[in-house]
Amino acid sequence: MKAYLELLTVFAIQLFIIVDPLACIPIFLAITPGSSRSERRRLARRSCLIAFVVLTFFLLAGAAIIGYFGIGMPAIQICGGVLLFLIALEFLHGHPTKTETTHLEERLAGEKEDVSVTPLAIPLLAGPGAIATSMVFAGRANTVLAYLTLVAGAGLVFVAVYACLHWADNLARMIGVLGMRVITRIMGFLLAFIGIQYVIDGIRDQFFP
Repeated sequence: MKAYLELLTVFAIQLFIIVDPLACIPIFLAITPGSSRSERRRLARRSCLIAFVVLTFFLLAGAAIIGYFGIGMPAIQICGGVLLFLIALEFLHGHPTKTETTHLEERLAGEKEDVSVTPLAIPLLAGPGAIATSMVFAGRANTVLAYLTLVAGAGLVFVAVYACLHWADNLARMIGVLGMRVITRIMGFLLAFIGIQYVIDGIRDQFFP
């Protein structure tokens, strides 16, 4: 049981850092300029549910997908680590990564009535970094309980994400632009460490099994 609790904790923390809901708040507010507070909360609830379903799919089917294409786990670890490190570099510059949304997507989203699927759920919340992390952890799971633990971890993360988006207006006023940038840079440091560790683990598993 201790091992599953550790798995839950490590996965949830890493996924929360990668999703970085506080950095998502300015984008969320920017793409819902004409929405009321109740409408924003409805969009946040729907987008978190969709993102959770997407990551659950990769958690449960990730091993089968990479197995079908003949991709080894070390390749997933190395590729995921490189991707997370590149995302971390964007975070260290104090702004969300370009793998999440582009300015064009944000502008088009402002013209859409429902942005909960795109770009909010995908790729803002369930982006390449979150998917890569889910597949890496899915490759480590070897029991049904381990898979359920990962799904529970993703559920906890998106409950926290929903709480951040639910109170987006209040948090934006409390933290401010400077606070958002400081938090994003701290997340960038942590994400860089995680990415490098993924690469080290992948190289070790490939060449020194």
